[in-house]
Amino acid sequence: MIKLSFNPATLAAPVGHFDRAVQIGPWLFISGTSALTHKTGRIEDRALSPTIEAQTRETLTNIRRVCDDAGYSMDDIYEIRFFITRREFFGAVDAIVKEFMPKRGFVAHAYQAELMHPDMLIEIEANAYKA
Repeated sequence: MIKLSFNPATLAAPVGHFDRAVQIGPWLFISGTSALTHKTGRIEDRALSPTIEAQTRETLTNIRRVCDDAGYSMDDIYEIRFFITRREFFGAVDAIVKEFMPKRGFVAHAYQAELMHPDMLIEIEANAYKA
């Protein structure tokens, strides 16, 4: 199978030695994505929205940008992983995910974690499949 890498022009370059997404056959593996993903400059200098709601919307918009660039849609996502700094954020995150992905048909995992930027409240990874 051919492996393709995706780094959409609508997003900033990755902060590390990785790609925004990799497609292998019909599968798309999306790297950890946040509300910083579309912002340029040193990661330490990038400003973040202060609320979990705003950061979740920006993060899911960035994931949609990756999907669009690779020829996938949010409906093609079958697995999603949330890394949040406080477990009480999950209800708000889940409600916003429902706005972006109103159909069921995917599995989800949620973890409480310390993230790479001190103001980050959420990071999301996803996998998609398109026959």
